[in-house]
Amino acid sequence: MGRAVSFRTAIRGLTPGEQALAVDVFGQAVRLQTVRFLKSPWPFDRAFVAGRWFGRDWIVWPGRGLPTDFTTAPLAVQAVFIHEMVHVWQAQTGVNLLAAKLRAGDSAAAYRYPTDDGCDWCRLNIEQQAMMVEHRFRLSRGGAVPAGARFYADRLPFRP
Repeated sequence: MGRAVSFRTAIRGLTPGEQALAVDVFGQAVRLQTVRFLKSPWPFDRAFVAGRWFGRDWIVWPGRGLPTDFTTAPLAVQAVFIHEMVHVWQAQTGVNLLAAKLRAGDSAAAYRYPTDDGCDWCRLNIEQQAMMVEHRFRLSRGGAVPAGARFYADRLPFRP
């Protein structure tokens, strides 16, 4: 027989370190106390935000890859956390994530955003918005991204 899954270990809130990391990126724009991680079983191998349910904002994360604290995880994993937190913010501001995801699609093109002067945050789909915030985060930690700091500062709505 398989091992029983404990809901205590399958669901967790943000650690104090993760909250500080989110505030560093989003300022006070995200209600952090309502965010919960739900470990997903196989076959779910990607993180995603299921939206707001029962007064909580749910990030479903592959169970084997959910760190106990994202602040100690590699930059690439932290960047995915920030990307998913953008979707939490979108849900908290009234975006229907399912409908928006269906409109955006899931190809590589759905995640690419323009890096010229015509790039307008409000015209981007949910994945493009999340990638812009993820890229600004990576840049702030020394990562290589498609644009410079001024590009992101001029377009992103978050002022930490």
